[in-house]
Amino acid sequence: MRTSFILSAATALLASSLVLRSDAQQLCNGYSELCAKTYDKVAYATTHNAFAYQRGALAANQENDISTQLKDGIRALMLDSYNGAGGDIQLCHSSCELLDAGTLTKTLGQVKAFMDANPNEVVTIFFENAGKLSPAQFQASYAAAGLDSYSHTQPTGSTAWPTLTEMISGGKRLVTFLDTGADASVPWLMSEYDYVFETPYRIPAGAEYPCTIDRPKDQQRQMYVLNHFVYGAIGNISQGLDLPQPGLAVKTNGDDLATHINTCQSTLNQMPNFIAVDFYDKGSILQLVAQVNNVKWDGKGPTTPKSTNVNGAASAINNKNVKAVAVVAATAALGLVAF
Repeated sequence: MRTSFILSAATALLASSLVLRSDAQQLCNGYSELCAKTYDKVAYATTHNAFAYQRGALAANQENDISTQLKDGIRALMLDSYNGAGGDIQLCHSSCELLDAGTLTKTLGQVKAFMDANPNEVVTIFFENAGKLSPAQFQASYAAAGLDSYSHTQPTGSTAWPTLTEMISGGKRLVTFLDTGADASVPWLMSEYDYVFETPYRIPAGAEYPCTIDRPKDQQRQMYVLNHFVYGAIGNISQGLDLPQPGLAVKTNGDDLATHINTCQSTLNQMPNFIAVDFYDKGSILQLVAQVNNVKWDGKGPTTPKSTNVNGAASAINNKNVKAVAVVAATAALGLVAF
């Protein structure tokens, strides 16, 4: 009798665990409706310069670290890569004197920890290859972080992307794009502009949000990045240098973003896949991405930064920042620096 009871309890427990596992597998990037969609038919909340969250830095584009961004629902990260000491890739913003976020391996370790703990999530990384790094250098950083095993390789020339369910069940749920320098030696490090185009990224505060094809110029692709972030001067210390605008982010990432999404969908006759913003914790990006995906938003809002700086970068000026601005100002005047 006791044996029978134990077996029955064990059977019930097993059945319960199977149901829970089945329920978990029905969610892909947080929504069951996305599971049957192919990767290219899904919209992803994207953080522009995801690594640039250092508080007090004039060039900061975010206020939460990458682990928090991922926890909050960001599913695509934009990273700028430079040559670092010892051969490791360094994540910097226009100049490593202006903002240095440390090594790529460290950041990839944070992505790996999130993906290990969240097996039903598909993540994308975009690299700006500012340091003209080789594919082998990226491969070494991914291997050091243990992320290479998660990396999806899209067959050359194929426009048939797998569904999110297929990527999750196959364990290949990390997509990596490189803007320049990709080649066949590292097949999962894919040339961005073979698959994705971008709308213009230089948008002065107060200007209209463009819906033109900027990169590659006038060449429409299967997917696109909707760049939605604005720049402007901060006080009189920026010496003509355009900087991120945290004080405008509620409006920029709210009504302005909704209008930009709708206008570009209509103009381009194509849904935006990667909706890239600064200061994602302000505004409505998570709700708006859910709308693009035609799902009911789950109501989960972003994490409020531990120490909210209501005046934005303007109140975080220090001698190091002023010196760094001076270092890059001449380059910016030539139109070579983008924040």
